[in-house]
Amino acid sequence: MLNKRYSIRNRLLNSNVGICFLLETKKDNCCDSFIRNLWNVVTVKWAFLESVGKSGGIIVMWDSSIFEVNSIEFRGQWISLSGKHVNSSFNCMVVGVYAASSVQNRAKLWEDITTLKFAFELPMVMIGDFNETLHAYERSSGYINHLGSTALRKFLSDCALIEFKLQGSRFTWFRGGSMSCIDRAFASPELHLQFPFLSLSRYPRRMSGHCQLLLQTPKVDWGWKPFRFLNCWLSHPSFLADFQILWSDSCKEFPGDYRLVKKLGTLGKKLRQ
Repeated sequence: MLNKRYSIRNRLLNSNVGICFLLETKKDNCCDSFIRNLWNVVTVKWAFLESVGKSGGIIVMWDSSIFEVNSIEFRGQWISLSGKHVNSSFNCMVVGVYAASSVQNRAKLWEDITTLKFAFELPMVMIGDFNETLHAYERSSGYINHLGSTALRKFLSDCALIEFKLQGSRFTWFRGGSMSCIDRAFASPELHLQFPFLSLSRYPRRMSGHCQLLLQTPKVDWGWKPFRFLNCWLSHPSFLADFQILWSDSCKEFPGDYRLVKKLGTLGKKLRQ
Protein backbone atom coordinates (compact mmCIF):
# COMPACT_ATOMS: atom_id res chain seq x y z
CA MET A 1 0.00 0.00 0.00
CA LEU A 2 2.85 2.41 0.86
CA ASN A 3 4.49 1.67 -2.48
CA LYS A 4 1.23 2.48 -4.27
CA ARG A 5 0.91 5.78 -2.43
CA TYR A 6 4.50 6.68 -3.27
CA SER A 7 3.91 5.85 -6.94
CA ILE A 8 0.75 8.01 -7.07
CA ARG A 9 2.42 10.88 -5.22
CA ASN A 10 5.38 10.76 -7.60
CA ARG A 11 3.10 10.83 -10.66
CA LEU A 12 1.16 13.81 -9.34
CA LEU A 13 4.36 15.65 -8.53
CA ASN A 14 5.95 15.16 -11.95
CA SER A 15 3.05 15.18 -14.44
CA ASN A 16 1.38 18.59 -13.97
CA VAL A 17 -1.98 16.91 -13.33
CA GLY A 18 -5.21 18.91 -12.97
CA ILE A 19 -7.62 16.08 -12.12
CA CYS A 20 -6.82 12.60 -10.82
CA PHE A 21 -9.16 9.61 -10.47
CA LEU A 22 -8.16 6.69 -8.26
CA LEU A 23 -10.20 3.59 -9.12
CA GLU A 24 -10.92 0.41 -7.18
CA THR A 25 -9.70 1.99 -3.95
CA LYS A 26 -11.47 -0.64 -1.83
CA LYS A 27 -11.86 2.09 0.80
CA ASP A 28 -15.00 2.73 2.84
CA ASN A 29 -13.73 6.08 4.17
CA CYS A 30 -11.42 8.94 3.23
CA CYS A 31 -10.03 12.06 4.93
CA ASP A 32 -7.97 15.19 4.27
CA SER A 33 -4.80 13.71 5.74
CA PHE A 34 -4.95 10.79 3.30
CA ILE A 35 -5.38 13.19 0.36
CA ARG A 36 -2.58 15.49 1.54
CA ASN A 37 -0.29 12.50 1.79
CA LEU A 38 -0.92 11.86 -1.92
CA TRP A 39 -1.12 15.42 -3.27
CA ASN A 40 0.06 18.07 -0.84
CA VAL A 41 -1.05 21.17 -2.72
CA VAL A 42 -3.16 23.79 -0.96
CA THR A 43 -5.56 24.22 -3.90
CA VAL A 44 -6.38 20.49 -4.16
CA LYS A 45 -9.94 19.39 -3.36
CA TRP A 46 -11.45 15.92 -3.42
CA ALA A 47 -14.58 13.75 -3.48
CA PHE A 48 -15.05 10.12 -2.56
CA LEU A 49 -17.25 7.20 -3.57
CA GLU A 50 -16.98 4.37 -1.07
CA SER A 51 -16.41 0.77 -2.05
CA VAL A 52 -19.05 -1.94 -1.82
CA GLY A 53 -17.51 -4.52 0.47
CA LYS A 54 -14.00 -5.19 -0.81
CA SER A 55 -14.61 -4.07 -4.37
CA GLY A 56 -14.94 -0.77 -6.19
CA GLY A 57 -14.52 2.68 -4.72
CA ILE A 58 -13.40 5.91 -6.46
CA ILE A 59 -11.49 8.93 -5.21
CA VAL A 60 -11.25 12.04 -7.39
CA MET A 61 -8.83 14.87 -6.62
CA TRP A 62 -8.54 18.14 -8.53
CA ASP A 63 -6.48 21.29 -8.42
CA SER A 64 -9.02 24.10 -8.12
CA SER A 65 -6.56 26.57 -9.64
CA ILE A 66 -6.77 24.51 -12.85
CA PHE A 67 -10.38 23.28 -12.79
CA GLU A 68 -13.20 25.04 -10.90
CA VAL A 69 -15.88 22.54 -9.88
CA ASN A 70 -19.51 23.69 -9.76
CA SER A 71 -21.24 20.34 -9.28
CA ILE A 72 -20.34 16.80 -8.21
CA GLU A 73 -22.54 13.87 -9.21
CA PHE A 74 -21.91 10.20 -8.42
CA ARG A 75 -23.36 6.73 -8.34
CA GLY A 76 -22.00 3.23 -7.79
CA GLN A 77 -19.73 3.06 -10.85
CA TRP A 78 -18.81 6.71 -11.51
CA ILE A 79 -18.05 10.22 -10.25
CA SER A 80 -18.61 13.35 -12.35
CA LEU A 81 -17.18 16.84 -11.93
CA SER A 82 -18.92 19.68 -13.78
CA GLY A 83 -17.10 22.96 -13.98
CA LYS A 84 -14.70 25.24 -15.83
CA HIS A 85 -11.16 24.84 -17.09
CA VAL A 86 -9.65 28.01 -15.64
CA ASN A 87 -7.15 28.97 -18.34
CA SER A 88 -9.57 28.60 -21.25
CA SER A 89 -12.89 29.31 -19.41
CA PHE A 90 -14.18 26.17 -21.14
CA ASN A 91 -17.15 24.59 -19.35
CA CYS A 92 -17.29 20.80 -19.39
CA MET A 93 -17.92 17.63 -17.44
CA VAL A 94 -15.16 15.20 -16.39
CA VAL A 95 -16.31 11.67 -15.52
CA GLY A 96 -14.27 8.87 -13.95
CA VAL A 97 -15.68 5.36 -14.30
CA TYR A 98 -15.02 1.98 -12.76
CA ALA A 99 -17.34 -0.32 -14.70
CA ALA A 100 -18.79 -3.50 -13.24
CA SER A 101 -17.74 -6.92 -14.46
CA SER A 102 -21.21 -7.97 -15.65
CA VAL A 103 -22.84 -6.77 -18.86
CA GLN A 104 -26.11 -6.12 -17.01
CA ASN A 105 -24.49 -3.83 -14.44
CA ARG A 106 -22.48 -2.03 -17.10
CA ALA A 107 -25.73 -1.35 -18.94
CA LYS A 108 -26.85 0.59 -15.86
CA LEU A 109 -23.62 2.62 -16.02
CA TRP A 110 -24.20 3.54 -19.69
CA GLU A 111 -27.78 4.53 -18.83
CA ASP A 112 -26.63 6.72 -15.92
CA ILE A 113 -24.02 8.57 -17.97
CA THR A 114 -26.40 9.09 -20.89
CA THR A 115 -28.92 10.68 -18.51
CA LEU A 116 -26.16 12.80 -16.99
CA LYS A 117 -24.91 13.95 -20.39
CA PHE A 118 -28.29 15.20 -21.57
CA ALA A 119 -29.25 16.66 -18.18
CA PHE A 120 -26.20 18.94 -18.02
CA GLU A 121 -25.80 19.52 -21.78
CA LEU A 122 -22.05 20.02 -21.41
CA PRO A 123 -19.12 18.66 -23.41
CA MET A 124 -17.83 15.57 -21.62
CA VAL A 125 -14.57 13.72 -21.14
CA MET A 126 -14.85 10.22 -19.71
CA ILE A 127 -11.90 8.15 -18.51
CA GLY A 128 -11.34 4.99 -16.50
CA ASP A 129 -11.86 1.24 -16.47
CA PHE A 130 -14.67 0.42 -18.93
CA ASN A 131 -14.26 -3.34 -18.43
CA GLU A 132 -15.16 -3.83 -22.08
CA THR A 133 -13.47 -4.01 -25.47
CA LEU A 134 -14.74 -2.84 -28.84
CA HIS A 135 -12.57 -4.99 -31.13
CA ALA A 136 -11.18 -8.51 -31.03
CA TYR A 137 -7.59 -7.24 -31.27
CA GLU A 138 -8.03 -5.41 -27.95
CA ARG A 139 -7.64 -8.73 -26.11
CA SER A 140 -4.63 -11.00 -26.45
CA SER A 141 -7.04 -13.95 -26.73
CA GLY A 142 -9.02 -12.31 -29.55
CA TYR A 143 -12.24 -12.86 -27.58
CA ILE A 144 -14.96 -10.24 -27.73
CA ASN A 145 -18.23 -10.14 -25.81
CA HIS A 146 -20.60 -9.11 -28.59
CA LEU A 147 -23.46 -8.21 -26.25
CA GLY A 148 -21.27 -5.99 -24.07
CA SER A 149 -19.42 -4.50 -27.03
CA THR A 150 -22.64 -3.62 -28.82
CA ALA A 151 -24.02 -1.94 -25.69
CA LEU A 152 -20.86 0.16 -25.31
CA ARG A 153 -20.93 1.17 -28.98
CA LYS A 154 -24.55 2.28 -28.67
CA PHE A 155 -23.75 4.32 -25.56
CA LEU A 156 -20.82 6.06 -27.30
CA SER A 157 -22.98 6.79 -30.33
CA ASP A 158 -25.89 8.13 -28.25
CA CYS A 159 -23.56 10.48 -26.34
CA ALA A 160 -21.43 11.34 -29.40
CA LEU A 161 -18.18 10.40 -27.64
CA ILE A 162 -14.95 10.01 -29.62
CA GLU A 163 -12.08 7.90 -28.31
CA PHE A 164 -8.57 9.13 -27.59
CA LYS A 165 -6.23 6.65 -29.21
CA LEU A 166 -3.76 5.16 -26.75
CA GLN A 167 -0.28 6.27 -27.79
CA GLY A 168 2.64 3.87 -27.96
CA SER A 169 0.88 0.88 -26.40
CA ARG A 170 -1.80 -1.65 -27.14
CA PHE A 171 -2.93 -3.07 -23.79
CA THR A 172 -3.70 -1.48 -20.41
CA TRP A 173 -4.56 -4.53 -18.27
CA PHE A 174 -2.47 -7.62 -17.57
CA ARG A 175 -3.01 -10.82 -15.61
CA GLY A 176 -0.80 -13.83 -16.16
CA GLY A 177 -0.69 -14.30 -19.91
CA SER A 178 -3.89 -12.33 -20.51
CA MET A 179 -3.81 -8.75 -21.80
CA SER A 180 -6.55 -6.34 -22.86
CA CYS A 181 -7.37 -2.69 -23.51
CA ILE A 182 -10.20 -1.98 -21.08
CA ASP A 183 -8.88 1.29 -19.65
CA ARG A 184 -9.63 4.11 -22.06
CA ALA A 185 -10.81 7.69 -22.55
CA PHE A 186 -13.50 9.34 -24.68
CA ALA A 187 -14.68 12.92 -25.16
CA SER A 188 -17.29 15.02 -26.92
CA PRO A 189 -16.36 16.58 -30.28
CA GLU A 190 -16.41 20.07 -28.70
CA LEU A 191 -13.75 19.04 -26.22
CA HIS A 192 -11.57 17.49 -28.94
CA LEU A 193 -11.81 20.79 -30.83
CA GLN A 194 -11.10 22.92 -27.75
CA PHE A 195 -8.03 20.86 -26.80
CA PRO A 196 -6.81 19.37 -30.11
CA PHE A 197 -3.41 18.32 -28.74
CA LEU A 198 -4.71 16.18 -25.88
CA SER A 199 -3.01 12.80 -25.97
CA LEU A 200 -3.64 9.56 -24.04
CA SER A 201 -0.68 7.52 -22.81
CA ARG A 202 -0.06 4.94 -20.11
CA TYR A 203 2.61 4.33 -17.52
CA PRO A 204 4.26 0.90 -17.20
CA ARG A 205 2.33 -1.54 -15.02
CA ARG A 206 3.78 -1.93 -11.54
CA MET A 207 1.49 -2.16 -8.51
CA SER A 208 -1.70 -3.35 -10.21
CA GLY A 209 -3.00 -5.32 -13.14
CA HIS A 210 -4.01 -1.96 -14.63
CA CYS A 211 -1.70 0.65 -16.11
CA GLN A 212 -2.13 4.24 -14.98
CA LEU A 213 -3.47 6.46 -17.76
CA LEU A 214 -2.42 10.04 -18.45
CA LEU A 215 -4.50 12.37 -20.61
CA GLN A 216 -2.69 15.64 -21.21
CA THR A 217 -1.26 18.02 -23.76
CA PRO A 218 2.33 16.98 -24.44
CA LYS A 219 5.05 19.51 -23.90
CA VAL A 220 6.48 20.55 -27.26
CA ASP A 221 9.72 22.41 -27.78
CA TRP A 222 9.03 24.59 -30.80
CA GLY A 223 12.60 25.86 -30.84
CA TRP A 224 13.73 29.42 -31.25
CA LYS A 225 10.90 31.97 -31.68
CA PRO A 226 11.99 34.81 -33.99
CA PHE A 227 8.82 36.89 -33.55
CA ARG A 228 6.22 37.63 -30.89
CA PHE A 229 3.05 39.63 -31.61
CA LEU A 230 1.41 41.83 -28.97
CA ASN A 231 -2.30 42.53 -29.44
CA CYS A 232 -1.91 46.08 -28.13
CA TRP A 233 0.01 46.99 -31.30
CA LEU A 234 -3.26 46.82 -33.23
CA SER A 235 -4.68 49.73 -31.23
CA HIS A 236 -1.96 52.12 -32.37
CA PRO A 237 -3.39 54.49 -35.03
CA SER A 238 -0.39 54.17 -37.40
CA PHE A 239 0.11 50.41 -37.02
CA LEU A 240 -1.21 49.26 -40.42
CA ALA A 241 0.62 51.95 -42.39
CA ASP A 242 3.88 51.34 -40.54
CA PHE A 243 3.51 47.58 -40.93
CA GLN A 244 3.08 47.81 -44.70
CA ILE A 245 6.17 49.98 -45.08
CA LEU A 246 8.34 47.84 -42.82
CA TRP A 247 7.21 44.57 -44.42
CA SER A 248 7.71 45.66 -48.01
CA ASP A 249 11.04 47.42 -47.55
CA SER A 250 12.98 45.19 -45.15
CA CYS A 251 15.44 42.34 -45.71
CA LYS A 252 15.31 42.25 -49.50
CA GLU A 253 18.94 41.15 -49.59
CA PHE A 254 18.21 37.78 -47.94
CA PRO A 255 17.27 34.72 -50.08
CA GLY A 256 14.19 32.47 -49.94
CA ASP A 257 12.61 31.35 -46.69
CA TYR A 258 15.41 32.95 -44.67
CA ARG A 259 14.04 36.34 -45.76
CA LEU A 260 10.80 35.61 -43.87
CA VAL A 261 12.69 34.83 -40.65
CA LYS A 262 14.71 38.03 -40.94
CA LYS A 263 11.61 40.08 -41.80
CA LEU A 264 9.85 38.86 -38.65
CA GLY A 265 12.86 39.65 -36.48
CA THR A 266 13.31 43.12 -37.98
CA LEU A 267 9.58 43.83 -37.77
CA GLY A 268 9.50 42.92 -34.08
CA LYS A 269 12.40 45.28 -33.28
CA LYS A 270 10.82 48.18 -35.20
CA LEU A 271 7.40 47.69 -33.59
CA ARG A 272 8.88 47.64 -30.10
CA GLN A 273 10.54 51.00 -30.86
